[in-house]
Amino acid sequence: MLTIKTNTYLTVSLTALLTLSPLSFADNHAGEATTDGAFTTLMVAAPDTGKYIASLKKNSGAFKAVGASAAGVCVTQSGHEYPGQMMIWSGYPSIQAALIGSSKYDPAKAPQQVARLREVKYGVTWKSLKPFKLNPGYERVQRIQVANEKVPAFVAAMSELEAAIQNNGHADFGNGIFVSIGGGSHEVQTLMVRSVSRDAAAAGALFDEYFSGTAAWAGAFQAVSPHIDAVISDNFESCEQIYAAE
Repeated sequence: MLTIKTNTYLTVSLTALLTLSPLSFADNHAGEATTDGAFTTLMVAAPDTGKYIASLKKNSGAFKAVGASAAGVCVTQSGHEYPGQMMIWSGYPSIQAALIGSSKYDPAKAPQQVARLREVKYGVTWKSLKPFKLNPGYERVQRIQVANEKVPAFVAAMSELEAAIQNNGHADFGNGIFVSIGGGSHEVQTLMVRSVSRDAAAAGALFDEYFSGTAAWAGAFQAVSPHIDAVISDNFESCEQIYAAE
């Protein structure tokens, strides 16, 4: 069996990638989950995130030039690793399209009016390991370590948790599990989990339910923990979509 080796601790099989990889891009890029798609992300430090995002919105032609189906930004709200932490994400219909798109854009050669607004950290290509509906919002983002043999059970438990939360008053909630491709040392030991709520109020309501003991989905949440070997980082990010292909 071919494998994509991350290190001796975490090895993700290519078979698992191909069989557990649904992602969605409907006409409005927020439809029902399908079995296609990939993301690229560019991590940056922006002293003025608002000014940088405004610049990206004015220069959306760059997303069209690389063939992105959708694109947006996520600004770190807590757990910062550095000031101005944020990322620019682009969605593509396939991994092939994502890699081709990345080859068409060199962030070091961005126009000066854009380059001066941020410092580039690193870029990554991502593939989803479970159905994921693109609907950016207020997102808890965790990097975790999961042993290769536990990945299918972890994905199944996360899917059950998502359904339990949605069926108990939080229809807009969703979560995604992503494996990095070409992430260098930054992402190589981890999976990225994104738990997406509509806004900060909706995210906070989930925590209040759990800690008050009133969450009907608490059992599904607790069932996830045995599959996780370590949590490497834990952040909140505020995300929005700023581009959609015509």
